[in-house]
Amino acid sequence: MDRIGLVTLQAEVMDDVRVVSEAAAMARLRLSIGNDSGLESCAYQLVRVFNIIEQMGLRIAKAFENHIDDERGWHAELIHRLSIEVPGIRPALYQPEILPALRDLRGFRHVITHAYDLVLEADRLAIVVRHAGEAARLLPGRVGSFFETIRVDLTED
Repeated sequence: MDRIGLVTLQAEVMDDVRVVSEAAAMARLRLSIGNDSGLESCAYQLVRVFNIIEQMGLRIAKAFENHIDDERGWHAELIHRLSIEVPGIRPALYQPEILPALRDLRGFRHVITHAYDLVLEADRLAIVVRHAGEAARLLPGRVGSFFETIRVDLTED
């Protein structure tokens, strides 16, 4: 990857991180409302959090590995794939401490997307809100380290 491509990718990913943080904060705020509309809005924001994280991951995977054949079956595999280093290509994006939060957010998004009759419960949403907050807290540092490692690798070549 050339310098311009890397700088552009980093800017896009950092913007994704910003939006994750905003959506996680909005989910927490909407949960505090406590009524049905607040819970539904909270659920929407939580789905946004995972969708943004997933699109960020797809962007990185495509930039470095350049072969994503079937994005429909990738939801669980993408998290796993980006949690491992690909030697000579890229470092791991996700560290072990963020994986439970990402898996919970992915599962929640699946339930919300495919449920036909669902009653949202504040106590269950609170767990997912906590995981969204954890992801929002951990992502900036992890993404920063990821790109720093990439820049070091580029200067060594």
